[in-house]
Amino acid sequence: MPLPDDLPKPGKLFTLGLITQQAAKKHPDSLFYLDRPFDLAPELGLRPTYAQVAELVEDTAARLYAAGVRPGDTVAVFKSHNADILFLACAIGRVGAVPAMFAPFLEWPTVVKMAARLRPDHFVTDPAVLERAGDHFEELRGHAPSVVLAHGDAAGLPSLAGTVPGEAPPYPDIPHDAPALITHTSGTTGVPKLVAAARRGTQLPIDTQARMAKLLRYRETFAMCISFVHARTYAALATALQLGIGIAPLADADVDSVREVLSECRPGCVEAHPNMYLHWEELAGIPDGPFARVRIFMSTFDAIHPRSIRTLLGASRRRSPLFIQTYGQTETGPVTMRIYTRRNIRKADGRCVGFVFPGMTRARIRPRPQDKGTRNGYIQAKSSGVALTYVGQQELYDERCEGGWWNLQDIGHRSRWGCVHLLDREFDQTDSLESLLAAEDSLIEALPELTEAVFVRVGETVRPVVCTRRDRPLDRAAWRAAVAHLPELPEPVHIAWAQMPHTATWKVKRNMLAAGLADGSIRALDGVLDGVLDRR
Repeated sequence: MPLPDDLPKPGKLFTLGLITQQAAKKHPDSLFYLDRPFDLAPELGLRPTYAQVAELVEDTAARLYAAGVRPGDTVAVFKSHNADILFLACAIGRVGAVPAMFAPFLEWPTVVKMAARLRPDHFVTDPAVLERAGDHFEELRGHAPSVVLAHGDAAGLPSLAGTVPGEAPPYPDIPHDAPALITHTSGTTGVPKLVAAARRGTQLPIDTQARMAKLLRYRETFAMCISFVHARTYAALATALQLGIGIAPLADADVDSVREVLSECRPGCVEAHPNMYLHWEELAGIPDGPFARVRIFMSTFDAIHPRSIRTLLGASRRRSPLFIQTYGQTETGPVTMRIYTRRNIRKADGRCVGFVFPGMTRARIRPRPQDKGTRNGYIQAKSSGVALTYVGQQELYDERCEGGWWNLQDIGHRSRWGCVHLLDREFDQTDSLESLLAAEDSLIEALPELTEAVFVRVGETVRPVVCTRRDRPLDRAAWRAAVAHLPELPEPVHIAWAQMPHTATWKVKRNMLAAGLADGSIRALDGVLDGVLDRR
């Protein structure tokens, strides 16, 4: 569907449903670099233009409107992993409805529980996702009166592909304090919580990134390999669209696929999840490789291991590349930031997550009784990015929000310089180690072959669990040297990366990992478990 001539001018606040159209008016020929074609429009191929994507959003919005989606409706999206998830959300926003984004990797029992809290007016999915639903699909129908396929045909359900688009829906007019986007937490400790963000709340990361881009005079291609259902991704997309630059939204984090796409588009900025960077370190050794022209690396969600930062900065051939780390949560948006260079990473403390954004965010430490005599406590934050509510769990939201201060449920402290140091998630703390995250940092630093190192409780024991690059054998002698400075530990459990349970943002689900080790569903690659050969 062609773009309308009477497109509203960009306002001061982010409008999800209009970002592609406004960008296409100014930069119609700018490119997206895809690693797989859109499910919604495979005919666009791997290099669609801004104009083509904006027309896709308009067409999809018209089909949604014809299918009965109306302004103010809540529309859940649970479709196969692909970058078109971003633009399906934009189309829902174009109608004036509220997209509620479910990660493609969620299990159906979890999705049904989340849908029971959400009670969406419409539920958008696709044939591949429905194939693994089983009996859970009928449970879902009890919580979602309208189920529509984003593409394809299955189960006799209506499909957007077969819906005849009528007139374009009216332009959305969403109040500043109304929900504009619903995403969810990682779910590392249970069923993910649905987080409703106001239109004003989605603006904070956009403003922050836009200011930085202006300061750095950034005009190069931007590559991102981050969850397509996370609020952060929409802020990154909106900022890049405003700049009119090439955008590479990568669906496949495999090192070979990443190398192929980045070697073509030669990005000046790359953003990925911390654990992805661990796997991508092997690309750093390629002469004039995919990171050679990168000027800025970015990472959010978790503190990243210093080894990855040092390796990536070393892979760039730019004179003064930067690594920008921000810390926050789905519920808060970015809270702190730290910028690394080749010089300051040499002595970096991996637990330091930086300083608050002046005039935009605040942070404080709220001591707990068990922290008496230390400077540690809950990390709490205050900003305009704090979410409106947990959908269907208002009481839990109220417990976390104390006088406008949001409890991140992370334990840490502030240094005398004012920077925030993150030690552990509250749920992961153990008496045997002051900081599991710091211990993991030290192991990753000492053993270059590791691509993951986590400590989990299995019964009464804290067990180290590791993955190696391409699942190669673990050097046990090197391991013993690396843990010599730590309290006595059991032998590490070396597992295949494919067995490591993780979220859409590649956070390890420690509770599921511990359960899998306990019941034997997760097996050691070399048969070493509990310090002896496991001969089951």
